[in-house]
Amino acid sequence: MKVLFLDIDGVVNRVGTRQRYRGFTGIDPFLASKVGRIILDTDAAVVLTSTWRHFQGGREEVDRYVYKTFDVTPTADTGFRGEEVKMWLDRHPEVTRYAIVDDDTDFYADQPLFKTSWQTGITDEVAQQVTEFLNSGDNP
Repeated sequence: MKVLFLDIDGVVNRVGTRQRYRGFTGIDPFLASKVGRIILDTDAAVVLTSTWRHFQGGREEVDRYVYKTFDVTPTADTGFRGEEVKMWLDRHPEVTRYAIVDDDTDFYADQPLFKTSWQTGITDEVAQQVTEFLNSGDNP
């Protein structure tokens, strides 16, 4: 099973995103389509790592405008996202390959992070790199 660990802010929205969700920056359909393309090209399941998983209706908004989520990561006492990914993976030995798309860097050095930015969100280049990585061999 392939998994895409997905952040929202700085990935499927960015500076200048006009869409709003509960008064905050919402999901940009153009950027969301890039994530959808990754999923269609890799058949990966989406696991939400974003703080949106904590907001009432946040996961449903992602399901509606980005892609249907398979699950969400647990919350680590430390708040360290790399630990949350590790905790989720420890519970899912069926995962054969995974990638993380996030604009933050709070992950372990050996975790395959594809970094985006709040300025641009996910770019075509990052989306292509994620797709190639998920469709290649075993995790490092």
